[in-house]
Amino acid sequence: MKINFQILFYALTALSAVSHAGKMTYVPDVIADKSLQDVALSALEYSFKDQVTVADKYYFEGEFKTKIQSTLVPALVGVGQAFGQDDEATAFTTASVINILAPIYLRFPELKKNATFNKIPQVIANGVKTYSRYKDGTTYNFYPPKQLENGMIVRRPIDMQLFPIWFGFTNIPNDSDTTSAVLTSYLYDQAVNKTKFTLDVAALDEISVHVDLNRNPMYYNRFEKRIKTGAFMTWLLNEKDKDMPRFIFAESQAGARIPFNKNDVDCVVNANILKLLALAKKSTPGDSSACELLNDMIVKDENRTCGIYYPNTYNLGYSIAGAKANGSQCIKKENENILVAKLISEQTADGSWLNANIWTDPVLSTTFAMTALLELGDMNELSVRRAAFYGIHYLMKSARIKDNQINWPEENFFTATAIARSLIMWRSKAFTNASIAAVLLRFHQMYPEYKVKNYTSLNF
Repeated sequence: MKINFQILFYALTALSAVSHAGKMTYVPDVIADKSLQDVALSALEYSFKDQVTVADKYYFEGEFKTKIQSTLVPALVGVGQAFGQDDEATAFTTASVINILAPIYLRFPELKKNATFNKIPQVIANGVKTYSRYKDGTTYNFYPPKQLENGMIVRRPIDMQLFPIWFGFTNIPNDSDTTSAVLTSYLYDQAVNKTKFTLDVAALDEISVHVDLNRNPMYYNRFEKRIKTGAFMTWLLNEKDKDMPRFIFAESQAGARIPFNKNDVDCVVNANILKLLALAKKSTPGDSSACELLNDMIVKDENRTCGIYYPNTYNLGYSIAGAKANGSQCIKKENENILVAKLISEQTADGSWLNANIWTDPVLSTTFAMTALLELGDMNELSVRRAAFYGIHYLMKSARIKDNQINWPEENFFTATAIARSLIMWRSKAFTNASIAAVLLRFHQMYPEYKVKNYTSLNF
């Protein structure tokens, strides 16, 4: 029975995925004589197109779009569309994209004469203006507010197809991941656009209050044996709060609630908070425990499972690379070496990396792995350099052209709760293409004389 269920599950998931894949045109020969810089700038232009220019019922002007990809399994119980995508307005996506674009702008000042590159500051400025709708107190919510008929404000998906029974369940509190992503992008905006911004220490205090010290761990953390870690938790609400609804299907009016009543510890959430602290040059209770947690997860090879909301095998290395790029010295050098060796060992024959999940996400998995290699590895080492070259080979082979711009199809970069970890996924064209552009620009900087054809002609 177990085998039959798995076969059915994979078949239904694959069927749902195919319905969204669309027709892709691969064009490595067309772009053969272009430099990686040319390709990167085209991908950036494509990502800019996904920023909203005219507000609608879902998005504010300046937000980046997000699409929710559900599968048949949750759709059968009234969560999401089985054969379609829902729009998702969230500060998290906009901040995540800005947190890629800003380092690009700051890292490559020699490109400031390029028209596409010079759009980045305004793109960032337009994005950060949208955060006010997500702010609640000193921290931020994943969802914008929705006013009920009785005047009460709740937070839940704006467009996602939901049976009414799920309205209360999705009325969630503020979270440390959205908050850290938003605050990080404010700091980047300050660096790029010279805006005035003072980081509210009350927000950092709120994050540091919710650490894993005195709780009954939710089942996923218990399975991972992550108990009383002292690391940062995701939800900025005390799970023992007497006012938090205990019945998961309680109406929205009953108040915000942590999904399934249990807070959780996610490795990528912790890395993202450490990235904020490094950028802000701040320290807070919980940061040393978060570092200890991440180092231990590397040693125990929990890359595949440690991200509750980030179910990509290479998200841990990607997020650690982002923290290090901003000055974090959290990860021990020997553990960085473990990560790099793991990456090299898992590269496939065509140069890609595949997520060890139902969704293989080869483009984004490869991009995550490449980002980690470039930040944590030593390109003077033959094994690292070879893996990176073949990673570029795969990315160039998988490129496509749409609307006269080189781009890649969006893949899954975020997910729902642990129970729906592979069933409800968030996708963003801007996030995928900006991430790839960042990798290509770094590689072009190292090997400016190479063209696309130099990479696509590599023999395995």
